[in-house]
Amino acid sequence: MTQTLQLAKQEFARARRYEYPLTLAVCRIDRIESLSDLYGQDSHDLLQDQLIRTFQQRSRSTDLIGRWNESRLLWVLPHTPLEGALVAAERIRAAVEELEILSGARRIRVTLSAGLACFVQRNTLFFDSVLMLAEEALALAQRLGGNRIEVLSPPAPEADPDREGKAESEPSPGDLGSTASGEERGGMDKPAR
Repeated sequence: MTQTLQLAKQEFARARRYEYPLTLAVCRIDRIESLSDLYGQDSHDLLQDQLIRTFQQRSRSTDLIGRWNESRLLWVLPHTPLEGALVAAERIRAAVEELEILSGARRIRVTLSAGLACFVQRNTLFFDSVLMLAEEALALAQRLGGNRIEVLSPPAPEADPDREGKAESEPSPGDLGSTASGEERGGMDKPAR
């Protein structure tokens, strides 16, 4: 955990210095405590290990993936604005939904929720601000039933006349909204599993 956090902070410092977008995602298997209670602590570790493997297989080699705490992963996407991060996160969310994990003789199906926040154009000076927003976005995704991705980001900085024309503006978080499973995008809520 400590190494993951340290590497994430170093990447954030580079993004600030060289002014490139960086998206943080905090991801969690939905209802993992209930699954652990039902199938045992070994299944918890098995689920977390399979989740990490899924991220490693479906993300870029430049992305950073590591445990953030007992049940959450921190995913750092350097040089990635929110639009790209949403596409990547949705791809992984869908892959996790298709997983069938064997724990002993039992097959376990899981879903994933993720909270995304993006540093872009000096919208904050602090890594912890972006991380806190990603955590809040994850909490929102889980409150809304899970199996979805939510986005919160620091507000865009005020226009700086010295920097105008140097970088294209990012869409506001409200422009991006959230993603959920394919059935939910059509306006139908998917029942919790």
